[in-house]
Amino acid sequence: MILFETPRLLVRQLAPNDLDALFAIFSDPIVTRWTGDGSPLTREQCMRWIEISQRNYATKGFGASAVVERASGAMIGLCGIVYAPGSSEPEIIYMFGQPWWGQGYAGEVVPAMLRYGTEQCGLPRVRATIAPENVASQRVAARAGMRYDGEIIDPDDGLPARVYYYEPESEG
Repeated sequence: MILFETPRLLVRQLAPNDLDALFAIFSDPIVTRWTGDGSPLTREQCMRWIEISQRNYATKGFGASAVVERASGAMIGLCGIVYAPGSSEPEIIYMFGQPWWGQGYAGEVVPAMLRYGTEQCGLPRVRATIAPENVASQRVAARAGMRYDGEIIDPDDGLPARVYYYEPESEG
């Protein structure tokens, strides 16, 4: 099911046939260094991501989604809104395979996903937790209208994380 489109991208729910593309992204240690504990995922863990995402769409109306490049039809990344383990706040996540870095795709999809979460799913706000060293993602969050709210110690890995929030009424 297609959630929304941007000029260059199509965002849709993950499906079992996305396993190979998802594994290609999540098995790259350079891509996964900013996610969870920073470890690449196995094929089985990727299949679990798909299953959990499908369940989340059925029960919550949102979850991790496939980002597809419209021109090629290739799944190039992942973007979505999820609840991190132990968190009561919805959080935006996004990552792209290395071949698609530096082309502005995150800057295109993140604001659209935030609007989807607040306008279509009725979420009052969405947060992002970003490693202090991940300057590129901090720029993406700021350009998408997210405001910096301070640092926390991430319970997943015990490392500092910068917290950003998107609240539509606070956009300026």
